[in-house]
Amino acid sequence: MITSILAFIIMVSALLFGAVEIWSSTAVLALVYTLGLIWILKREYAAYRTPVHTKLLIVAGFAFTLYVLLQTIPFPLVVLKYLSPGSYRLREFYTPGPAGPGAISLVPYRSLLEALKVVAFLTVFSVAAIYFISRDRLKDFVVALSLFGFCLAVFAIVQKASWNGRLYWVRELTMGGKPFGPFVNRNHFAGFIGMIIPLTLGHAITKHSREKKILYGFLAVIMSVALFFSLSRGGIVSFVSGMALFGFLLFASRYQQKKVWIIGVFIIAVLTYLAWLGMDPIMQRFTQADITKEQRLIVWSTTLTAAKDFWLTGSGLGTFLHIFPLYAPASVQGGIYDHAHNDYLEFLLEAGLGGSMLLVCFIALLLWYAFRSTFEGRSGIMLMAALSSAMSMAVHSIFDFNLHILSNLLLFGTVLGMVAALSDAVDPHPPTENVQKSMIRETGAGGRGAGSSQKDLPFKGEGFRAKGSPESADGAPRAGDDTGKASEEWEKEGEINR
Repeated sequence: MITSILAFIIMVSALLFGAVEIWSSTAVLALVYTLGLIWILKREYAAYRTPVHTKLLIVAGFAFTLYVLLQTIPFPLVVLKYLSPGSYRLREFYTPGPAGPGAISLVPYRSLLEALKVVAFLTVFSVAAIYFISRDRLKDFVVALSLFGFCLAVFAIVQKASWNGRLYWVRELTMGGKPFGPFVNRNHFAGFIGMIIPLTLGHAITKHSREKKILYGFLAVIMSVALFFSLSRGGIVSFVSGMALFGFLLFASRYQQKKVWIIGVFIIAVLTYLAWLGMDPIMQRFTQADITKEQRLIVWSTTLTAAKDFWLTGSGLGTFLHIFPLYAPASVQGGIYDHAHNDYLEFLLEAGLGGSMLLVCFIALLLWYAFRSTFEGRSGIMLMAALSSAMSMAVHSIFDFNLHILSNLLLFGTVLGMVAALSDAVDPHPPTENVQKSMIRETGAGGRGAGSSQKDLPFKGEGFRAKGSPESADGAPRAGDDTGKASEEWEKEGEINR
């Protein structure tokens, strides 16, 4: 149920134009909070033992949420002067008469709105990090996401080929834009689909059946073709970065080194499709770019200048739109810049050193545990795929503001949750045990076959176990417990069959 709801939220958020309008973002946030309530009330978080690193990551996310809320609390001016000298000076300058207590955020209600998104991000991350410890649930989610990504890619290509100036052929563009698929901005389509491609390709690699390998590989190829024909330069560069990381991780792993050729075949298939369909628009998109005339560079420089005045606690999440005009040079005064087109610089301005340190701690902890993994078996391949998916968004965030698009933010949070779930975790209910359950049910009345006993069944409350350390529900090792061994054998099953 949780898997279906999470997949539904990700899909709906993309179809509703990325959930960037007030009505759509409100609906999607309500769905996310409902998911969180169901997850808590049904005690789904207690199904498996939560790894220590996942608990620490959730605590770090919770600490950042409190930090954002702290930005909205009014402080006496004496305190504000030390917490945020930039906010203090602006309030003194623009407030007629004696200034009263003020918040760190220059626009507190904007920061509160962003806090709602932070809570939604933390919710999907926590659900994915704990719920996807079960590999069966992770597999079901990736399959659903892959099929949706393929349908989205086909729709985007067809809509582009028959473009009539309207989204879904009916919705008029009231504020301009360069749409692709259901997204008003083609960069956001590329960011969204770019996170799905590595997951689909990773799932293809894990399949034993050649037919299924080809099927999911084909889905990934079509999604990649759609990404290229979105003509998003940032999306193309991030796609290449993600595939490069995937290939490097496969090559560097002694367990998965033999599978590097699959990445090569995949890239050749994508290039073949592009050559057949025509690469001229893509080449023109890159050749027409002149970095010396890019206003984006001016915006980045201005954002960095403004960040120096709010270096400690930031100007408040969501306040870029209000801060930038105060620092913008005359060359960009004519336009409206609601984002810096660089998520890192914008985050530095709005969150300051305090928020940036919390983010660095979160990322460092996640990567530390991820790269301590052995990358063995099918779980290892999916961990590589999830890291490549996250890499794609990390690179794209240098050139755009994908993480301010709610659909992309939620998918990114889910992908990071996958990374946490796959890091040094053993599936508590591997398929070998599920098959054993089915055989017992089929061969005997009442769930028991001839010669079998209840002790043959996997212990339902085992939860998370570190590799090589089978434990009971209360954490104590159990004599004669071979489920950990069975899990490790399942992880190696792919190597044996291939």
